[in-house]
Amino acid sequence: MTEEIKEAGNLQPTYDRSTDFPQLIADIEGGVIANVLGLGFSNVALAVANSGKSGEITLKVKLKPASKTDPSILNVDASIAINEPKPNYGSKKEDFKYETVAYAAKGGRVTYERPDEDVRHQLNILPNGVNSLHV
Repeated sequence: MTEEIKEAGNLQPTYDRSTDFPQLIADIEGGVIANVLGLGFSNVALAVANSGKSGEITLKVKLKPASKTDPSILNVDASIAINEPKPNYGSKKEDFKYETVAYAAKGGRVTYERPDEDVRHQLNILPNGVNSLHV
């Protein structure tokens, strides 16, 4: 998905800038968030079926800059709130919080691994005609 998408008539190439959210959730914290969401869905579905009451799962993702020198590095705070209804009265509530780092690639696409692209022209440090530096 990192390849350029060339459209007829465009002077500038366009890029696929959409975030692959299922892949991002699977990558963050080694897949723990995806597993917690899956188990939470199963638990809430069972509780709703047994109690006849509504349940709730909330996923909140907060993005903050992680570096003052490289704005493409992001802190990602993901919190999950699970509310399982009980058959007679009340409910069971669980909260989970995860913090990690992600990267904003070209066009705003968020990835867990640093993008291989030249975000701020860092790869253009060699003069024209020089392919590599030898020490």
